[in-house]
Amino acid sequence: MVKACRSTVMALTFIVVATINILWDFMNSYVACGLALAASVAAGFCVERAFIKRSHREMVRRRGAEWSSANAQPGA
Repeated sequence: MVKACRSTVMALTFIVVATINILWDFMNSYVACGLALAASVAAGFCVERAFIKRSHREMVRRRGAEWSSANAQPGA
């Protein structure tokens, strides 16, 4: 589900940014596509990070605060 959601957000971000830059003639098409690609990768990273943080909060809620400290201890 995370991959599908991330891919959808990345595709929509790319299409929106590229379309706006090309239609409003801010810059040439190659630079607009490069900017759109960078924006879509950043959006995908943010979505993936949000899912990770949400699952981490859920584990802390279910297992308690010591769950996250057990991950940081080597050899445990």
